[in-house]
This record gives sequence, structure tokens and C-alpha cells, in this order.
Amino acid sequence: MKHIDVFNGDADGIFSLIQWRKAFPVNKSQVISGVKRDNALIQHINPEQASGARVTSLDLSFDKNTEALRSILPSVDSVFYCDHHQAKTLFEHPRLTTVIDFSPSVCTGLLVSGYLNQQYHVWAIAAAFGDSLNSVAYAECSKLGLSNEQSEQLRELGVLVNYNGYGANLTDLHFKPQDLYQALLAYDSPFDVIADTSSPFAALRAGYAEDIQKANQAAVIAENQSVKALLLDDAAWARRISGTLGNDLAHANPDKAIVIATPNADGCTLTISLRAPKSNLQGAGDICSGFATGGGRAGAAGVNALPMEQLDLFINAVTLAYS
Repeated sequence: MKHIDVFNGDADGIFSLIQWRKAFPVNKSQVISGVKRDNALIQHINPEQASGARVTSLDLSFDKNTEALRSILPSVDSVFYCDHHQAKTLFEHPRLTTVIDFSPSVCTGLLVSGYLNQQYHVWAIAAAFGDSLNSVAYAECSKLGLSNEQSEQLRELGVLVNYNGYGANLTDLHFKPQDLYQALLAYDSPFDVIADTSSPFAALRAGYAEDIQKANQAAVIAENQSVKALLLDDAAWARRISGTLGNDLAHANPDKAIVIATPNADGCTLTISLRAPKSNLQGAGDICSGFATGGGRAGAAGVNALPMEQLDLFINAVTLAYS
């Protein structure tokens, strides 16, 4: 039996697949991933690969993969599809099993954990921390009786693995998501990853510390009662830190939406990360979907290529939405 694992390159995608493969180990699987914003990954499964394969798709927007999914369903053995983004194009098929829930208080890691009866729930908690669902993650830590130190370890691991997924392309990242997944899968628990000084954790911690120091000098281009917006440099460190910086600022300013703008290589567009206010986790995906190349979920969304001249228009739309 052929196995193909397709997953988002952030903490949620990686920790979801770790749970899945610990529950259902296989000798070999083809792994397909990319930078965090690369959601349309089913298209990379060609007809020959799809034939007779069991496909697992985790933390990828259903709407961005609908056509590619329809094209492989006649030839695959089965598809298991689990995600927490909006799925307006959701459909049924005898070879397709879906677990879709886009409530703002869930992530794919938690959905996979629920499907697996919480067999590997500590990995799901790290996924929730990585997806900035801190209150949910801390509550799950409490249910498991984890200490404050253990809770903070899971939080840091989730943040660091999530941080690694941001970039315009794979060369911006410290680790390719496929390689990071394989490295972390070798450990029995997240705590073993943290305890091993030769694991990716140490390298990601060092990289994050360096990037966040630069980010703290970034220019605030707009701030009012509803929004705080920053413009970063056109540099790899800025592309890496953009999403995590947005999450950090959202926790520090719970009543404000956070906008992080990063210049793209074309010199005329920006990558936008939007975080809804923590006190009002709704609307981010709808705002970004109003702009070409935009989308996301209620609490966090983005625009891949916003024309620079539309930045003020975007900030005004965010301000209006959360005023």
C-alpha cells in the first residue's frame, strides 16, 4: 500500500502528522509540504502517485485544494482530510473522510487528537500553542496535570516549530518542513525533543532569539484603539518572524487587531499577516478574503501579495471591522 502524507509546514500541520503516524505507523510514506502559506499542496500528487494510494491531508484549506482533490479521488484508495479552515466547497465522496471544524478555538492538531482519542495529546497541545490558542492549550495542560514548567516547554516548542514555517520560500526557513517532521517524529514525546540538546529545538530557539531582536526595532506604521500595524524589512529574518511576531503582539494587545506587513521580492507587493483581537476572535479571514490573494480563518488570516498602494486601504478595512 502506498501512503502519501500532505501537510501544512507549520506547527499545527507537523504535530498533526506526528500524532497520525504514531497511531498508524508505516514503513514508508511520501511526504509533501511547503512554507506555511503554501496551502494548495494536493496538486503536487501526480496521477501515478495517486493510483491506489492512501492519502492523509492535514491542516490544508479544503477550498484551496478542491479541484486537485476531485482529480485524485477516482484513483486513490482513500483520503483522510482534517482541517480547521473554512470549507465552503466541502463535498462528500465514498473514498473521502473529512474532519472539518473551523471554530476559532480549535486547530487541526486538536481535531486529530480527538479523532485518535487523545492518544498523543501532548503533541496536540504543542500544536495549539503554535497556532496561538494559548488559553485552550493551557486548559488542556491543566487537564493532563502538567506542571507550569512543562506547560511553558510545550508553549515554546509550539511557537518555535510554527516560527520555522514562515517564509516566502523554503530557503527562508531554518528547516524544510518535511525534514523537521521526520526529525521530531523520532522522539517519543515533545519533552524528549526539548531535553535533547542536539534536537532542532536548540537551533530554532537561537534563530528565533536573533530574529525577534531585529523585529523589536520594526517601524509602527499605524496604531489606534482597534489596530496596531508594523512594517518589516525586505529580508529573510523578517519573513521568518512575521507570523510569530503577530501572535506575540496579539497576546500583548488583546483588544487590538495586529497587522504585520513584509515586502515581497517583486518590490511592489506586501505579504500581510492579520491577527484578530484576542477579545474578539472573528472576521480576520473575511477581511483578507476581500483582497486578491487573501484568505484564512476567523482569528488569523493573511494576504500573500497586497499591492503596496493598498496598504492604507487594508488598515482602514481592519480598523472599521474592529472599531
